Amino acid sequence: MIEIHLFVNPLGMKCYRCEQDVMRIEHDLEQTKFNYQFIPLINLYTIQDTLHRYGLSANHQQKISELLYQISLDFKAALFQGGKRGRKYLLQLQTELINHQQSYSFELATKIADNVGLDLEMFLTDRKSSLARKAFLADQKMANELKVIRTATAVVFDTNEPEYGVMINDFDYDSLLECMQNGQLQASQDPQVFADKLGKQHHSFRII
Repeated sequence: MIEIHLFVNPLGMKCYRCEQDVMRIEHDLEQTKFNYQFIPLINLYTIQDTLHRYGLSANHQQKISELLYQISLDFKAALFQGGKRGRKYLLQLQTELINHQQSYSFELATKIADNVGLDLEMFLTDRKSSLARKAFLADQKMANELKVIRTATAVVFDTNEPEYGVMINDFDYDSLLECMQNGQLQASQDPQVFADKLGKQHHSFRII
């Protein structure tokens, strides 16, 4: 099984395309089993990239940071009701924000939650919960330990082999396909386990 952990900017067009590439690969390569996660990453790079994309000045940095954080919590809340529904929620929200240039609002978040079949009462509770915040912080911790700085970066493992992982910068459909065709994916560790072990013992972790 191929495991893909894609670190994304929820407001990034490139990341939006990367997410669609992951699902396209899963559809095209039906004989290969995939397990994948979209992981929101918020750091100075993500914030500055978002400011640049929307033509905003540094004065909007705090506002953008808060917006990315709330969208990430909403996504985590949606994921609590199932990975497939959570990813569907994120993609529909991104479609409205990025493609249709809608402004993020509580009303938009709840409308999309309803559209994808989430339990609204549970979603509204979870998006404000400590559990969602802890899940978000765990993602940031994992990114830091794996030294993932930029979004559109994927950490990829193949569960057929025990020792190797691949980090793909500027991830897209072709880059993953090339790795698979060249036999570069060889690993079975869960990324968090892999991150926890970094520095304690040697691992082969290629960056491409």
